[in-house]
Amino acid sequence: MFFRVAAPSQDSYGCRPATTAFGKCNNSWADMSAEEDEAEEDATKRRLQYPISMSAELRQPLREIDSDASAQYQKDLAIDPEWSAIYNTMVAYSQQLGETYLAQELPVPQIDSFQEYGNISKFFQNGFTNNPPVDAKYRPWALDPANDPNFTDSNRWADDKLFANARVAGLNSGNVYRIGSRGLPLSTVNGFLNKDGFDWDAAIQDLSGFTYRQAVLRKRLFAQYHPKMWGIAIDETAQNPFAGQSFSHAPFVMFVLPRREKLFRVVAVQLGYNKSSLVYSPTTSSFFWWTYAKAIANAANTLHAQMVLHLHDAHLTGARFGLATQRELPPSHAVRKLMDYHLRGMHQVNTFSFATLLHPEGSFAAVSLFGHGGNMELVAKAYEDWHYRKLNPQHEAAYRGVQFLPYYPYYHDAVRMFRVLRQYADGFVRLHFCCDEQVRKDDLLQRWVQAAATVFHRGTKGVPDKLCTIGELVDYLTHQIWLYTGYHAANNFPAAEYAMYMPVGHVGLALHPDQVDETLAAATSLDNLDYLIQQYGSRLESVTVSATVLGLVGMKFSEIIDQSEAFQAGRTAKLANFVEKKLENLERRLVKENIKRRQDGLLTYKYLQPSEVIGSISI
Repeated sequence: MFFRVAAPSQDSYGCRPATTAFGKCNNSWADMSAEEDEAEEDATKRRLQYPISMSAELRQPLREIDSDASAQYQKDLAIDPEWSAIYNTMVAYSQQLGETYLAQELPVPQIDSFQEYGNISKFFQNGFTNNPPVDAKYRPWALDPANDPNFTDSNRWADDKLFANARVAGLNSGNVYRIGSRGLPLSTVNGFLNKDGFDWDAAIQDLSGFTYRQAVLRKRLFAQYHPKMWGIAIDETAQNPFAGQSFSHAPFVMFVLPRREKLFRVVAVQLGYNKSSLVYSPTTSSFFWWTYAKAIANAANTLHAQMVLHLHDAHLTGARFGLATQRELPPSHAVRKLMDYHLRGMHQVNTFSFATLLHPEGSFAAVSLFGHGGNMELVAKAYEDWHYRKLNPQHEAAYRGVQFLPYYPYYHDAVRMFRVLRQYADGFVRLHFCCDEQVRKDDLLQRWVQAAATVFHRGTKGVPDKLCTIGELVDYLTHQIWLYTGYHAANNFPAAEYAMYMPVGHVGLALHPDQVDETLAAATSLDNLDYLIQQYGSRLESVTVSATVLGLVGMKFSEIIDQSEAFQAGRTAKLANFVEKKLENLERRLVKENIKRRQDGLLTYKYLQPSEVIGSISI
């Protein structure tokens, strides 16, 4: 079961479903054909029209905030003892696993091959899967590692095909841009691209037959873009193992999509955002330096995904919406009852993580090149760039210019899930609102929306400050439910594979050709990249990374839509059955597609299968 939702009282607005005003328009979500369900729809353009006919009962003043709303709000912010016990148990267990691994009699005192990163990953994943130290009722939610052959050999991470594949089907896949799109204008790229030190035109033409200009005009040139990392100072604290480094790297990775192909090909990696930045490519760089450049790109991927997409865009953005919900909507309000489940555990995990993981001496400061101060600077930059469109996968992909990519599992799966969540929100809203006028006259609802917009600096982030129609309310709820469910899952849970399978523990591989003896840099395979391996730090630091990651993603505490009470009868039961069927169909479809991906030698992408998505930001 994917769907178990608490039933709000059907007259919490004074609106009784049996009235004529509620009418048959409230059943239309259950009458959609399969063709209509599969059709692409633009959520912001779809506006449902309802007859405005309100009974005298509906014209009565709306109920004011409950007298105990303030006390309830404080209760919601308190850390739930059961949740806290489970979370602390899992964090302690991940640390215990680390101590167990380090206590083994290993053949060498430090990591001497990339293969050990895979061994560490499998050790932690097996520990969580086989014997999680929690009550039996929680064991179904223990980590289920991706059973993908690409994650069984940690040397595979350096393969160019897998490297390109992971940009659209791995961690940080929401950070791919088409060069020439609104999100990444050609003028911006030309402003920092090092054209004197590298022939981009020749490299693109060798891979695709297009010149640089032709690839841009034909919408075939793409990049993974990390400008927010450029210029962040390295935190000079004793807790930061990279204190004293003179510079850091922020990679710009360019890809081209050849004719009649669906997978990117890697053009080059530029380490920085000025015209003198170093550039490495598969054709002009030695094996050592090309492997090094890809390692930097993977490490930046992990840091960007965790600090920007996961911490800021999911946890902190969710907290802003959540606080507005709990301050402005009384517990009896139908929308509050709907959203309470999706807010469950979020404040607790935020409280816990800020006190431990994000502390100046916490785990994130220890494993990040930037240290605590630099991490916080990166999060501040993330807020500057955040926009409401990020909560709609179609709008965000259109902004980045990647909505027509033939192979983009992250985006394609996200659109499908977003569509089901919109039907869920649509069905719920129609059970409680009879017409647009009821939405406009719901003072509590409007106060809630205005409060959220104010938190996001009203008018500058695209967050609506009023709702005028049922369609707008459906859109607004869908954006938030997607944030709490699919968006959070897609930007967190891939870390279980990618942040350990690939050697990304330290993003501080800030090497320069002048620092490396060319005899050491003459390696031709991963087996003799001794110098590069040494830059990743000690085995202790690598195990610390794994313990931190699995402490975060080792347990999933709920299903995608799983509240304590079920819809029992009537229309609520019909809605529950409808959404349950949609989620089951989506699960089967995505499982089948992952089987096909594996058969084609591509990366699987399980992270937006409904069975893998939790219902709130509780981890």
